[in-house]
Amino acid sequence: MTAAAADRPDTACTHCGLPVPGEPAGDGPHFCCSGCRTAFQILQGTGLADYYALREATGAGPSRQAVQAAAPGRYAHFDDPGFIERFGEQDGSLELHVEGMHCAACVWVLEQLPGTVAGIEEARVDFGRSRIRLTVDRDQARLSDVADFMHRLGYRTSPLGTEAEKARRQSQRAELLRLGVMAALTGNIMLVAFALYAGAGGTWRAFFEWVSLGLAIPAVTYGAWPFYRSAWGGLKVRMAHIDLPITLGILAGFSASVVATIQGSGQIYFDSVSALVFLLLVGRFVQGRGQRAAMNQAELLAALTPGTAWRRGADGEFVAVPANALQEGDVVRVRSGETFPADGVVVAGASHVDLSLLTGESRPVPVGEGGPVYAGTVALGEAVQVRITAVASASRLGKLVRLIESVDADKAPIAQLADRISGRFVVGIISLAVVGGIAWWGYDPDRVFDVVVSLLVVTCPCALGLATPVALAVARGRAASAGVLVRSSAAIERLATVSQIWFDKTGTLTEGKLAVTEVIGVPDALRPAIGSLERRSVHPVAQAIAAWAGAGEPALRDVVDTPGTGIAATLPDGARLELGSPAHWSAGPFADDLAAILARGDTPVVVRRDMQAVGLIALGDRLRDDSEAAVARLQAMGIELGLLSGDHPAVVEAVGRRLGLARALGGQAPEAKAQVLKQAPAAMVGDGFNDAAALRAAAVGVAVHGGAEVAMQVADLFLNRPGAMAVVDAVEGARRALGIIKRNLRFSLLYNLVFASLALAGQISPLAAAVLMPLSSLTVIGSSVVGRSFVAPKGGA
Repeated sequence: MTAAAADRPDTACTHCGLPVPGEPAGDGPHFCCSGCRTAFQILQGTGLADYYALREATGAGPSRQAVQAAAPGRYAHFDDPGFIERFGEQDGSLELHVEGMHCAACVWVLEQLPGTVAGIEEARVDFGRSRIRLTVDRDQARLSDVADFMHRLGYRTSPLGTEAEKARRQSQRAELLRLGVMAALTGNIMLVAFALYAGAGGTWRAFFEWVSLGLAIPAVTYGAWPFYRSAWGGLKVRMAHIDLPITLGILAGFSASVVATIQGSGQIYFDSVSALVFLLLVGRFVQGRGQRAAMNQAELLAALTPGTAWRRGADGEFVAVPANALQEGDVVRVRSGETFPADGVVVAGASHVDLSLLTGESRPVPVGEGGPVYAGTVALGEAVQVRITAVASASRLGKLVRLIESVDADKAPIAQLADRISGRFVVGIISLAVVGGIAWWGYDPDRVFDVVVSLLVVTCPCALGLATPVALAVARGRAASAGVLVRSSAAIERLATVSQIWFDKTGTLTEGKLAVTEVIGVPDALRPAIGSLERRSVHPVAQAIAAWAGAGEPALRDVVDTPGTGIAATLPDGARLELGSPAHWSAGPFADDLAAILARGDTPVVVRRDMQAVGLIALGDRLRDDSEAAVARLQAMGIELGLLSGDHPAVVEAVGRRLGLARALGGQAPEAKAQVLKQAPAAMVGDGFNDAAALRAAAVGVAVHGGAEVAMQVADLFLNRPGAMAVVDAVEGARRALGIIKRNLRFSLLYNLVFASLALAGQISPLAAAVLMPLSSLTVIGSSVVGRSFVAPKGGA
């Protein structure tokens, strides 16, 4: 035992430092669990005992939860060929997420794995992102054994990445590399330009000009290649892409500079050209980050379904396998709280299923033998065995994900305002340069080149190209401060012009969870017993009633929980207490109250004592406090509102009447929601995966605070604060942002009109054009920064 470890309190675990209950004081090692004992023995036996001294210096270490022994077969699926094909790299390496890595000592231990475990050739730790990249010789070691060894050390691992994610990372690295190269080239060209501006002459001037030329060649070839590719792509389909004049401006400035360098006279623009390329690359990289956040089909399926499933083998035992290895006909076991890995039919057991992912319905539904279950839904209650009928993209979830993607592909993009005029602008500038060049050729041939270059440079559509994206970038930053996270910049324009908004009910206008709304006739004396009884069930209705009943633990016996019917127990006085569905138990004297509860769309629960109804408990999804005010504000802005929900039509209609909405459509499946949004341009506000297809089909999709992660991924905007009033603030902010964009565009067009005229008149030299070009861009940037779009609410976002 190290001296550092000996300084711990006598009854602290030697490995993790947590108290060891009942352990007598002493000098020997103490362990809170078998996992810590095993980890300690491994570290001592493999020569890694210095871990404790290193960890003591940082005061951190693995948690007790992390060092529990791995369940048998926990990592067996790591050796499955499908797992290796999906998550492994071409060079044989594997990147894993590591849980329990807290300090430099943890990094040190993990990076010693190649010398500790046979078969591990390399281990590189990314502490900031809790990742480790392992290169393993699979002829000497199995991945499952490596993962199990790390688990016994206190570090739980899970796979990371898909093919699409790898491709995105490679693309992002390529973009960052291009930016880095351009930053270095631009910086060095600027340094050389300082010498020229300072008045270097003679041989030194020629030397610096040739150095600038040498540095500018990779800048205008490698650095500007994305602009050339876009311009050429537009020409191939006979479209005047906005990158065309940018390309011509870059090539014209570079060509003029090359001619001046070779002739030894005239102005060079290598610094302006390289700075232009670098700044445009920076702007496009920032703009593209939001687009890279979108999920593809494989990622959506991976996020919504479990990575592993328990499949029944030939010997009748259930073993863990990768979920993507399941096939039709396989039988899997799904326990309470677990997610179904595929579509299937229950062949053994009975349970309740949370279908909210697919339908938005907040009430779980019972399912028994022969009943269908769907991938992505959650089992509540007893474990069930399911025979698989559809997997992956053939499942209902897979078809819905495919619908989301196809909707995105079919949706005609609403172009930005700059794009609407860029085609004519580009054609006009090029035509003007040709006409101007011909005119000056007949008037003064020696000035033709300077006039044409000045025209192309001064009218380079930088200000026009920046007018929209810079204003949107600033608006996105302001929106984030106001609690509105914008994934798609174009969504700001679409939200500003939308005339119709559809709301999902659950979680958007309502609180999104069941709560007791009314209690009729139930004696207060039964409340503690009701709470005690309902806390024994995992059903959401039972949990809501337990929260209402509060604390209290009277002695109950003979508890019977019957799925789909209710729950019952014997009270201390011998009476029988029962709570259940009115579909099975009569409401007795409360029949009229029961009808009223059903009419408003709430869920009733009958309370019986000794077979006699003594009261009713009504449960429902309450409206948010600000929903009515938010609806009134949006209607005052001239926006038509409607409800589009998967909940029972009676419930949806009741909420619509209360809010004064003319259209309230209930019982809508995810596919039906998407179809409604396809019929007319409208915004969609939702929070669950069942809203995902509608969010993507909408002109602009808005995911609300507290919603499913997948809804956030497919939506254009995410409201990072609760309440429907956040939707109002988002619409108002978008309208102000659109006003700033229009102001920038008006300035850009006026600038180009004035200075194009001066350039054609020969009143602007190429040097002056190079100075004016960035000034116009800076003016647009200043206008965007000064303008106020999204405003944080009082009291913070």
